[in-house]
Amino acid sequence: MNSISSDSDYNLLVPIDILNKIPDDIKNDPDRLRGHLVRALKIGLLAIEGGEFTLSTERIENAIDSTINKYQEFDAEFEESLSLLIDRKLTGDESQLANRLSDSFGERGDLKKRLDSIFDDISNPDKASSVPNRVTAVMDTKFEGVEKEITSALDMASEDSPLRHFLNEQRTNFTKLKSDLQAEMDQIKSALKVDELLQSKEDEISELKEKSTGKGIHFENDAVDALQDIADLFGDRIEHTGGEGVGKSRSKIGDIVIVIISPGIAEIRIAIEAKSGKSISRKELIKQTRGGVKMRGAVCGIGLMERKWMGVRQHVVGQEDENFIVGVDWDNDDFLALEVVYRTLRAQLIAEEIRSSGEDEIDVDALRKHLTQAKTDLGLFQSMKGGASSAITTLEDLRNNLDIVEKKVKEQLSKAEDLL
Repeated sequence: MNSISSDSDYNLLVPIDILNKIPDDIKNDPDRLRGHLVRALKIGLLAIEGGEFTLSTERIENAIDSTINKYQEFDAEFEESLSLLIDRKLTGDESQLANRLSDSFGERGDLKKRLDSIFDDISNPDKASSVPNRVTAVMDTKFEGVEKEITSALDMASEDSPLRHFLNEQRTNFTKLKSDLQAEMDQIKSALKVDELLQSKEDEISELKEKSTGKGIHFENDAVDALQDIADLFGDRIEHTGGEGVGKSRSKIGDIVIVIISPGIAEIRIAIEAKSGKSISRKELIKQTRGGVKMRGAVCGIGLMERKWMGVRQHVVGQEDENFIVGVDWDNDDFLALEVVYRTLRAQLIAEEIRSSGEDEIDVDALRKHLTQAKTDLGLFQSMKGGASSAITTLEDLRNNLDIVEKKVKEQLSKAEDLL
């Protein structure tokens, strides 16, 4: 260390032990270190001068070391005492706090005992002083005899019970109210002619349904389904041509075409014109059927309509030239008449093709006999069915007879087809 005065400079060697006791932030700054050492020297000189004795650097160092050691011992003792205090008083398993908490909140603590006692008072049915038993005792005292009165009041079987009187009174009031409302409604309906208007609307709706294009499409689809079931037995083909125009005029007549397929002969086509509803006459249906035969390249045609719109004296199967008019019971999904005509025409047309080719001989008389019998039985079947529909349809004997006749019709057709 260099000391500068007005008289001379003096160099003082500072021991490394003293330097190590100086904080790093002062020791690492030369200017601050110089000032710090000068102040320390001045303080030491003043202390020596005031106490009239001289301290060596060794005694100062020993004093400082002694102070540090005493502080470290005090710190260690304090930390140990504090840890011991915390462990005994607060955190240890046997600390005062743990013991007091256990006494208050543990399994055997005061709180657990008090809660158990409260729960026992509230819910224990075997304890006479429990809340349920005390409430039951009070209820028994207060409502003694009330149960009998309530049961008597709600007894539906007793004519004298208040409930029975109330219900009878309400039933009477309701019946009277219903009667009054019905009378008022009848007067209103009569004044507004509601029944007449509803019937008129129903007639209009029914007529619109009969005339609607959609209804005709459904009729065609159901007819196609019935024909397809038969065609599948013989390997024929059913073409639903409704909506498809033909020729230069793009005419759409000829709703369905039956294509008869039999080994050894060319395909034979039968055109079907299907019309639902009562808007079409027999004459017009024949006209459209003929047009369908021409447009679809068929040998003959079938005009298909609903049986209920045919005339009273009109047969379910009628023939005009090479074409037929057939009525079916669409409401009951009964297409038997169409099946009979289809299978009859099929047998006749195939027989004619085979006979015209001269390749095989067919018993024409036997064939004609079976087909004629089938038509006769069909007429009988339709007659009996009409009688059954207009009478009591639940007569089982009549239903059995219908089934027998229907079976006979199909047997005759099968026998005719077996001859081909």
